[in-house]
Amino acid sequence: MLKKSNEELENEERRFESFINKTIIMSSKRYFKKEANTNRKEQFTIDDTLHPFACTFDSDFFSVVDDKLELNNAITVLSEIEQSVIFLLFFEDLSQEDAAQILEICSKSVSRIKVRALEKMKEYLKGDMEDGK
Repeated sequence: MLKKSNEELENEERRFESFINKTIIMSSKRYFKKEANTNRKEQFTIDDTLHPFACTFDSDFFSVVDDKLELNNAITVLSEIEQSVIFLLFFEDLSQEDAAQILEICSKSVSRIKVRALEKMKEYLKGDMEDGK
């Protein structure tokens, strides 16, 4: 049986942690790419005359769906690192410290990226509202 030194074990632990972090980042990138591709597909509106079942939903249902579509579109205007930060903080409900550790950046950077990303999304959504979407 081979015994490994503490240094070798620490190196393996760091490599494993790095592997896990990169896997999480790649998964979040694939998620956002999938969402972006879904949003690019032709969109349609539900017409009560063509879809009688639509009248069984209340207007709040459609409002929530519209809000989610708008948020997905707003997320696509963000850079990859901004998308990753938003995904980890709001979709995975991680703390800024945990997100910083996963992304291998400092928590202050996560905070700045979050503020910048939210501002971009706010401006995007404000533009949609002014355009009457």
